[in-house]
Amino acid sequence: MSAHAKDQAPPLRAHNPPLHHMDKPPAISLVELGLVAAAYVFAIVAPAFVVSPGTMSAPGWKIGLSTGFTVLGALVGAGISFAAYLRTRNFSWLVIGIVPAMTLIMLAAIMAGTKAG
Repeated sequence: MSAHAKDQAPPLRAHNPPLHHMDKPPAISLVELGLVAAAYVFAIVAPAFVVSPGTMSAPGWKIGLSTGFTVLGALVGAGISFAAYLRTRNFSWLVIGIVPAMTLIMLAAIMAGTKAG
């Protein structure tokens, strides 16, 4: 083997951890992530207390209230993640905010349509 062939590939992460070190995220980012997660959990769980998932139909006001809870949780989560994006300019926050929020809003519409009959 020639001297030029030695160490052609970059070192693996396991062999040189400081080369690929990621800084610890700031505490505010962890708080924001927790708040976004809590808002999305609220958006999923709160409607079940208004309209049971096993029921085939429900009165209109209950359907509206449960749909409102889902939309509210989705918008709060998206708002917090958008504020985090404005603070950090990290596009991951937009993905964390937009994708689950749009999914929850679509699921709320599907739930409202199936419960209304």
